Amino acid sequence: MDRIWRFLGKHPGFRLAKYELSLYRDLWLWIRGETLLPAGAQALPHPPGRLQMLGFVTAVLVVEMVVVHLILPAGVVRVVALLLSLWAIIFVWGLIAAERIRPSYICDDVTVLRRGRTVFAEIPTAVVQHKSVDRSFASAIEIRDGELTVGGPAGTDTLLQLRSPVMATPDRYPWQRPQPMEVDKVRFFSAAREH
Repeated sequence: MDRIWRFLGKHPGFRLAKYELSLYRDLWLWIRGETLLPAGAQALPHPPGRLQMLGFVTAVLVVEMVVVHLILPAGVVRVVALLLSLWAIIFVWGLIAAERIRPSYICDDVTVLRRGRTVFAEIPTAVVQHKSVDRSFASAIEIRDGELTVGGPAGTDTLLQLRSPVMATPDRYPWQRPQPMEVDKVRFFSAAREH
């Protein structure tokens, strides 16, 4: 039986199903107003624009549900299409909920940059050489030339230059394994305030 569980634990489909179930839990936590932060941590603000995007996608899915309801003949196919559309709305809201309940944060000893369960970097305060306000319009989460950029709809506004490199991972799908790389500069969104 242990071999079966080990096999399932490694299978991408099982990891994807486990991830999806965790999204429903995250949506419930978000509805209840919970945020998962360590004691004493200060949450970094979410980049503006994500909730507007969620509203837009939800509106498109609702319009799609109505159109499909009018086009499809009555019966099982219409019900299945309706259920799939409802699932899509809950899934998309779960994705945003996972980000909202697990924001990036700053503690006395570390800055953690993450999106939901995906942690991009943990930067010890001791290795930060210089912190500056440096605006960019980068929207991707990537590592290029030893620099981690945790972009979003609002770009980035904070640059950390490090004394020594830290390990960071670029963006990835939830079922993919992380591929850590060394970085000595980190860009992220913090609403341009001093921490």
